[in-house]
Amino acid sequence: MALEVRILGKARPVLTDPRAPAVQAMADALRQGFGAPPLSMRAGGSIPVARDLQEILGAPLVLVGFGLPDDNAHAPNEKFYLPNLWRGVETLIHYYARFAHTAGSR
Repeated sequence: MALEVRILGKARPVLTDPRAPAVQAMADALRQGFGAPPLSMRAGGSIPVARDLQEILGAPLVLVGFGLPDDNAHAPNEKFYLPNLWRGVETLIHYYARFAHTAGSR
């Protein structure tokens, strides 16, 4: 049995400074939307364009998920807890309002 391994892309990892104003604005918005402080964590993912966007825009990338660990993302039995959808919408409303204020004060 033979196995051939090919590299299909050159996605580079991205890391955002948790002290960046955009990240802090999201943390505040998550507190408001979900009623609890967010858990910041490093996690693997497959968004090859993320690092390019951060470098081209010269701005920190804020990645946030509203799913639960048992959502089985991209699986045949994938689900999404609907209350998180509405809390996510509320969170983004708070984020845009807070970030607009933060960006406008510079």
